[in-house]
Amino acid sequence: MLKVTQHASALAMAALLGAFTALPGQATAQVFDPDLYEGGKARVYLSSNLRSLSEAVTATSCRLNAGIQEDAAKSDLESIRSDFNAILMGLRDGDTALGIPTAESDNRNLQVLQRVTDAWLPIRAATENMLSGSATENDARTVRQNYRDLFELTVVLASDISGVYSDPQELLQSDATVLNFASRQKTFVNRMTRAMCGLAVSAPELGTVEELRETVDLFDRSLVALRDGFPDAGINPPPNDAVKNSLSATYDLWSAEKGVFDAALAGDTITADMVAASNELTQKLEVDVNNAITLYLIAVPGQEGVYRVPLQAYAENVLSQWIIDPDLIDAIKAQNVEHADLSEDDIIALDQTWRAEADAGGGPLITELLSGPVSAWLLDQQNATAGLVTEVFVMDNKGLNVAQSVETSDYWQGDEAKWQETYGREDGGLHISDVEFDDSTGFYQTQASLPIVDPATNEPIGAITFGINIQSLM
Repeated sequence: MLKVTQHASALAMAALLGAFTALPGQATAQVFDPDLYEGGKARVYLSSNLRSLSEAVTATSCRLNAGIQEDAAKSDLESIRSDFNAILMGLRDGDTALGIPTAESDNRNLQVLQRVTDAWLPIRAATENMLSGSATENDARTVRQNYRDLFELTVVLASDISGVYSDPQELLQSDATVLNFASRQKTFVNRMTRAMCGLAVSAPELGTVEELRETVDLFDRSLVALRDGFPDAGINPPPNDAVKNSLSATYDLWSAEKGVFDAALAGDTITADMVAASNELTQKLEVDVNNAITLYLIAVPGQEGVYRVPLQAYAENVLSQWIIDPDLIDAIKAQNVEHADLSEDDIIALDQTWRAEADAGGGPLITELLSGPVSAWLLDQQNATAGLVTEVFVMDNKGLNVAQSVETSDYWQGDEAKWQETYGREDGGLHISDVEFDDSTGFYQTQASLPIVDPATNEPIGAITFGINIQSLM
């Protein structure tokens, strides 16, 4: 890391912010109302992601053309193209799955979005040829000659969107600045791999030693600024320990594995293995930075909309399919018949039995429920979400558990909002709990609950609750 004075370092950081995140004019004022939520945080975060994707598509194209990790490069390139396309469409038309509930209405943003789209199209076509095996030298040249223009336009877009969607209720200007700054870390790591590949294939338009040195230094100093705060450059300290710890872990990873870049800067000949190693580190750092950004997004004002909108879309598009399974429906109906004559005292006694068994490490009631076929099916469904769903349990018409993927702390949910706001109300629909930090997992989690109806009668028969890992969702 370069040795600089505190003042010079602050100026360098401020200049970096000015070059990348100049926020024009006053933010458009908004009155917070769930019905008027415009997805400001999601728009700022996703528009800033286009910057890193413009670097990533170039670095990955270079790897593919050079035959470096060819299969992985193809897979990466397909993913990058898909993400770029989805974000562009979501920013323009809205996409609840991305946390953007409405189409863009600001004329300047629409104009810049169109310019980004126009710059993206030739690169998209060139990379399509690369993936199909029909690429020519012209396709590689197209990427090399156009990626910088695409990148500059994505910088303008991120700046303009930050200016429009920062407001006291949904996204503070200071928070927008930090989000832009944090998202830029992903740009830097992809740029490092792009420069490494350019050096390896002797393509100076893709990277030089000077650019690599500058980017390594900027990433290092920026990461320290995010971890510790740098008020002189407009970077507040992390809002809580979870964010700080996440950034500290990222810096530890960077310090332990950045030797591949140090070797390149020391004059070592850059090999295909070094490019591959730099890419592997880039992907690890991207995951860590994404995690830190997600923690930040849900730790500052306006957190509800940023997770509720995509969670509602996930519930409607995915989780709603779980609750129409015939075996699940039959299990609820059977338990409703079995429990029809239970009194309140009976329900409380069953709940106390369950709690006692849970404290004792197990028992017949818990074993019977967890070993049932529907519970096994729920666990398979949960595992297929790759950590997004952390638990799922089904309740009958009294709020008692019918089946569950993992052991719950209690057996009766009838006194809780997850049941009272779904089955327990005539207008019951999706209920989303407040976000809580789980010390045991290190993740922020929420619960999404839905009523379950009998498809034969369309009458409510029970409810279901899904534990959701917010960081995986976003």
